[in-house]
Amino acid sequence: MSRPVDPTEMMSPLREGVTVRRVARHENGVPVASDLQIVHRMLEESFQDHFNSYRESFPEFVQRLREDPGHRWDHWWLAWVDDVPAGAIICSVLPADRTGAEGTYVDYIGVNRAARGRGVAKGLLHTVLSDAAERGRDRVSLEVDADSPTRADGLYVAMGWVTDYVTESWFRDVEAG
Repeated sequence: MSRPVDPTEMMSPLREGVTVRRVARHENGVPVASDLQIVHRMLEESFQDHFNSYRESFPEFVQRLREDPGHRWDHWWLAWVDDVPAGAIICSVLPADRTGAEGTYVDYIGVNRAARGRGVAKGLLHTVLSDAAERGRDRVSLEVDADSPTRADGLYVAMGWVTDYVTESWFRDVEAG
């Protein structure tokens, strides 16, 4: 799904009790480990009920994301509800399109089950849209599972994302040995 970035668009304020901030970084730009661990925990907890979920160790998680060519530490945010970690979003840079404008790609967005329905996902997405506008980006894209148990696709459509393409996947159980 993709959505254009409109720098004049007014973003909705965060709901009461919800805060969003960028992952903290040291002076040399390296992220603070405790924030990365919270991001990892939020995403692990958020995707437990996804059909393709598996437990990924913290070192695996960080290494895999660092290897993404569009990776930037300043594209990671955390959300809190009443000072309790509630969700996280990780984005990367999309290469310039035919017009020469870069975009932002939402690699992961997850909201802890206990915080769902509190405006956390919307707050994270508004933060990313505002950030993309500040950086002069023209679009924000993401992928969503149409069978998501959280019905995330409904939120994205309500916020202006439209489907670019549909991928169909089939699975088959195969007995080993």
